Amino acid sequence: MNVTLRYARPALYADYARAGAGVAVCVLPLLFVTTNAVTVALAALGILFLLFGVRTAARHATEIVADDAGIVARGPFGGRIAWDELSRLKLAYYATRRDRKGGWMHMTLSGGGRTLRLDSSLDGFNDIARVAARAGIARNIDVSDATRANFAALDIAYPAAERAAA
Repeated sequence: MNVTLRYARPALYADYARAGAGVAVCVLPLLFVTTNAVTVALAALGILFLLFGVRTAARHATEIVADDAGIVARGPFGGRIAWDELSRLKLAYYATRRDRKGGWMHMTLSGGGRTLRLDSSLDGFNDIARVAARAGIARNIDVSDATRANFAALDIAYPAAERAAA
């Protein structure tokens, strides 16, 4: 098994557009006014949008590869976690609407002194989630009820970890 994934281009392009528009809206007025509290606030917001653009570029340059041995993020802020070193697994859902119809998932994998964070805008995110769940079950990693429910939403069964006898 060897799965190679990249972040979806349409989502990246939308993020680039948001970052560019945010920088433009916040920085262009600074060229025409004198310094005051409003310009400082606009400059700070402009920096945040610029950092969002840098983060988007880092995601654009990142490739995720999962195989039988582990998972690797190739690119800026990359790293590797061997499945037999996996020690923490979390799958969170962030709703954008009150009815929970819109939103995204965010998976955190930790092990071997590394942490990788992936979100559902990755093409094939469900495949990686399935492989990660299989590794977590094999390692008997106990996850929160919320993580278990989020795996269930992806049609991935994650049973409760066996408790050690007292």
